[in-house]
Amino acid sequence: MLAGGLLVAGAGFLVLFVAPSPLGYGAVALALLLVGAGMGSLAIASAVIMAGSPPEKAGSAAAIEETSYELGGTLGVAVLGSLATAFYRSRLTVPEGMPAQAVEESLGSALEAAREAGAAGAELARQAQTAFTDSLAVTGAAGAALMLVAGVAVWWLTPRALSLTEHR
Repeated sequence: MLAGGLLVAGAGFLVLFVAPSPLGYGAVALALLLVGAGMGSLAIASAVIMAGSPPEKAGSAAAIEETSYELGGTLGVAVLGSLATAFYRSRLTVPEGMPAQAVEESLGSALEAAREAGAAGAELARQAQTAFTDSLAVTGAAGAALMLVAGVAVWWLTPRALSLTEHR
């Protein structure tokens, strides 16, 4: 169940990578649905951890499990967010006279700078939107790879129950 959840989440990230450009709302909604459903399997991981710990160590087990969950989420956001930001910035060419820091900060800042530039900002707006959706696709590929590797690792490392014939 855990490995399957990670593979479903990986499929959600993969949707961002394989969806046609420009990335539409439907593809993003499907990706988020799959990632969310896949991450729901982590509730099972919590139950497995708590069931496997002795009652006198339940508090420590719960603290370690919760810390691991939070640390993993934080690292995932940091790594994938940094990748998306780096790719977004690498795809932009800031026109002369525009505030580079504002344009490279976020899509919202770039669109605001483009709006203030009037007709001269139309190309910047198009470029920023394309860079943003392309960065989502690249981040989707990286997220898919990480989740798929994690899913395979969990599948491989999870002990299997003995079948009835092996048990006899």
